[in-house]
Amino acid sequence: MGESFENPHIALAMGKVTTLEINRPEKRNAVNAAMWKSLLAACDRIARNPEMKVLLLKGRGHHFCSGADISEFSDAYGTDASAESYNRDYRAVETALRHLGVPVIGEIRGACFGGGLGLALSADFRFCDRSAMFAVTASKLGIAYSAEDTARVIEKIGPVRAKDMLFSARTIGAEEALTWNLVDRVFSKDDLEAGVRDYAGTLATRSRASLRAIKKIVNALVEPDMAVCDNLRPTYSELFRGPDIVEGARAFMEKREPNFE
Repeated sequence: MGESFENPHIALAMGKVTTLEINRPEKRNAVNAAMWKSLLAACDRIARNPEMKVLLLKGRGHHFCSGADISEFSDAYGTDASAESYNRDYRAVETALRHLGVPVIGEIRGACFGGGLGLALSADFRFCDRSAMFAVTASKLGIAYSAEDTARVIEKIGPVRAKDMLFSARTIGAEEALTWNLVDRVFSKDDLEAGVRDYAGTLATRSRASLRAIKKIVNALVEPDMAVCDNLRPTYSELFRGPDIVEGARAFMEKREPNFE
């Protein structure tokens, strides 16, 4: 059954196959600061559910998640403290999903950009339909993808394609994403939900103890070196205090190309 949050933009339906849904379709499911906190609370509630064997992660409507809500960047990144708090919250959500003791399947339609791709890469599988679009637009905003998210992109598609995606900020369609191993399966629009449910149903028949152990082992063997990520954090964080993020965010809101120095 569905569970309510103080934040109406997060929906949770608990069961053996549990669904966590971003519910802000009017903003292409862009995630604001309050939503990151609610997603983390949802992950905590999910982790304490003894019946669950599979989690489905999705967005309501035509899009999975268009990323962080850029309209609030001036507040979120207004001070060093607020920037660190904001970045810490979204990293915590991704970590919670990645280390959840059950398989997580991302069900992806439409936009899967920036922070939305970070969420998708925190899942164990990414199943999409042919409307799916993937991009990391950080270079158009004057910022960079975090070391952790970049490591997960490299894990899936390799360093050269990762640089292509991150340098250019170009949009990658479903078929190219499949060729690159960024997604695992592509379905028609009408078949995606059934395909996800069918695979989730198969996993739900497996040993919960086995699923938990397999996920823990695989994740441990491919986890990025956190000491390296910590060392790189200043390289990432300093961009949120620079002049380019102001121009990048303004250009996004004004629907124009940024004019960087």
